[in-house]
Amino acid sequence: GNNQECPICLESADDPILTPCAHRMCRECLFTSWRSTTCGLCPICRTILKKTELISCPTESIFRVDVVKNWKESSKVSELLKCLEKIKTAGVGEKSIVFSQWTSFLDLLEISLRRRGIEFLRFDGKLAQKGREKVLKEFNETKQKTILLMSLKAGGVGLNLTAASNVFLMDPWWNPAVEEQAIMRIHRIGQKRTVCVRRFIVKGTVEERMQQVQARKQRMIAGALTDEEVRSARLEELKMLFR
Repeated sequence: GNNQECPICLESADDPILTPCAHRMCRECLFTSWRSTTCGLCPICRTILKKTELISCPTESIFRVDVVKNWKESSKVSELLKCLEKIKTAGVGEKSIVFSQWTSFLDLLEISLRRRGIEFLRFDGKLAQKGREKVLKEFNETKQKTILLMSLKAGGVGLNLTAASNVFLMDPWWNPAVEEQAIMRIHRIGQKRTVCVRRFIVKGTVEERMQQVQARKQRMIAGALTDEEVRSARLEELKMLFR
């Protein structure tokens, strides 16, 4: 198999770590599979792992240019920034969480926010537990930093994010349940504002077809497909993505 692929989510490993038993996977996927915050089992060979034993995998920079100097915002990023500026201008103190499944995309968003002098916080799998607690505490209490950049997987792990009322989903995830879990961290008991969820989908791209895959999976979850349709669903989903 592809040694760049996470054996848990079956996607290209994002923020990969290496276990003492020589298995490579997404940091957040592994932590999500554990019941404890400090230790758990390797999902491949069931070896007992300690968080302190994990090694961050060195990765080549995916950026071949000086992105801070040369990167130009995409239409998607420009539209996001317009929305964030509009919320800020309204002056009612609403907070926003920007989700992406790609930490490299969050890196690019940081550049745009800094260019505009917009303060923000970030929460992803690279943060240790104390770092996570510090970020969440600051996001909940501060009036200056009203934007939180968050990796989609990290946002689905037992968090209460009711300080925010605006959710931005920057890219579709093939499994709608992952997105819904992240949204429910904001839209839950204790939320005092109306929650607004915005999805960014680029017309005429694979993102539109990902939405079709999501709709199909939602029908499967709802029991709207027959057993025969469920068996052929995975192949059909792949066909949909590459049309």
